[in-house]
Amino acid sequence: MLLALGLALAAVTAADLHIDRLQPGTATYLVYNHGPAGSGISHATLATSKITRKRIDGADAWVIEQTWENEAGITHTARTVHAAGDLATLAQTSTWNRPTGSFTTTVVPADGRGTIEGELPAERRMAMDSGFATMKDGWWFNWHSDLALLPLLPYERGGTLRVHLFDVGMPAPMDVDYTVIGERTLVGGDGGTRYDCWLVETESGMEGSGNYQRFWIDKQRRVVVKEEDVYNGQYRSKVLLSVPAMVEFPLPATASP
Repeated sequence: MLLALGLALAAVTAADLHIDRLQPGTATYLVYNHGPAGSGISHATLATSKITRKRIDGADAWVIEQTWENEAGITHTARTVHAAGDLATLAQTSTWNRPTGSFTTTVVPADGRGTIEGELPAERRMAMDSGFATMKDGWWFNWHSDLALLPLLPYERGGTLRVHLFDVGMPAPMDVDYTVIGERTLVGGDGGTRYDCWLVETESGMEGSGNYQRFWIDKQRRVVVKEEDVYNGQYRSKVLLSVPAMVEFPLPATASP
């Protein structure tokens, strides 16, 4: 629904999303942290998402499979099933591999039900458990699938779009404002490919925190070309690669001795 037009603020519902622009495919983002120019980078990761259209339990659905990998191996995987009609989250299984241990969460939002398996501090486990029941409280946008789904928001309206979203680990769904602050044109490394983008900003879901996320979203292709986050005095950048980072010719299996 539209709120007061004088405020140029629109609350986004499932009906407002450009779901018809979602397409099957695979995309890889280079994700890394850095400070000021010349300070070097850290935590470089390749984040690859595969989007497919499938029949799940007799119903049409979109499936988003994510793999995050760095020099230590695979740090994160997730498989999220979204209803084809309104992108409601039907199910999600997510695994995090960290130096302190690994854990896996599995959720069924419609039932307000989730499980946690693995090594996790008791305080954080309790916080995640308490959020599971809130998943069934109406429609919300899945924050975990943001790189695939954020481009579907109606940025052509301009102004600020208020999105009701949730991710596992949050105590409950929350409203987050995404503001179209301008337009930018990025030119590809070949000198010819142009990305005419909306420049979109959000205060990372925490108003007054001083932490920001900025997205360059290609208008024609409806894809996130670049993301630049500012938090705790440093940057985290995500840059779309021109082709996905996938091995086309895997190494042969090592013969047994």
